[in-house]
Amino acid sequence: MINLAPRVPCHWCRVSRLPVFLLLSAVVACGPRDQRGSSPAEAPGEFDTTADAVDPPSADASSVDPEPRTAAIPTPDETPKTLEPPPAPRIIELEGGVRTWVDAGRVEFPGEITLETGWLEVAVCRRSTREHESIVVADVVPSVVHAALLLAGFEPGAPATWDEATNSPIPPRGPLVTIELRFGPNGPDGPDAQEVRLESMIEDARARALPKWVFAGSLLRPNPPSMGDGEYFLADYAGTFVGLTTFGDEVIAAEEVRSPETGVDPPVWRIREGSVPPVGTEVIVVVRRPDPDSE
Repeated sequence: MINLAPRVPCHWCRVSRLPVFLLLSAVVACGPRDQRGSSPAEAPGEFDTTADAVDPPSADASSVDPEPRTAAIPTPDETPKTLEPPPAPRIIELEGGVRTWVDAGRVEFPGEITLETGWLEVAVCRRSTREHESIVVADVVPSVVHAALLLAGFEPGAPATWDEATNSPIPPRGPLVTIELRFGPNGPDGPDAQEVRLESMIEDARARALPKWVFAGSLLRPNPPSMGDGEYFLADYAGTFVGLTTFGDEVIAAEEVRSPETGVDPPVWRIREGSVPPVGTEVIVVVRRPDPDSE
């Protein structure tokens, strides 16, 4: 086998006994030169001992390349951050079984089916008022439902009125609401109860779109002399929770203005056949904010 290791001349033995700084000088002198300068000198055949007189290289730290530094890698927070679930809304029960989800846009109150077929002027009314032209009758006070809607975060608008100057109606104002009826074979709170949109039980004889409702808020009127000082809530006496034709006293009003006088506007709203459970069925009327993804 051929030995490829270079043969070390004997003068390296002498050099090895030189001081260390002279050894460093020798290594620098024998190393390759900068290619940008003149061509390298021919290698001497024998080590030049005059290198003993060469000054050692400067120990200036600025001429020495610093050791490469490893960039600090940011470490993620070892403690995982968990998102706290929003607090459950507070539910308050008011007079007559009215329940409100405080600031959460939901109100519920009990009622029962009062008509299965026929023409309609209101959708939900107070007992002993307009049951003959309503789908649902309720034994609660309209002003209590109004208060529940306020607690749930709804801002009332105003019922429709008549503009005497232009001799034209002013439509009702207020935020849109969704109304559903919850009922089932084992009652409105049973495991098999379902919630059905109220407008799906109504059809328009003109074959138009289903009604939309706004929280109009009814009206306050000055007490008659027999009642003494103060005001009364108009819907408490008129009985309209959810209107269709325009009486101007509704807690929740249909957007379209239609007179209840048949000589002015003929009836257009009627119960959709087969959509309403039997008369006397207990229901829960649900009023809530519309779902922006499906409304």
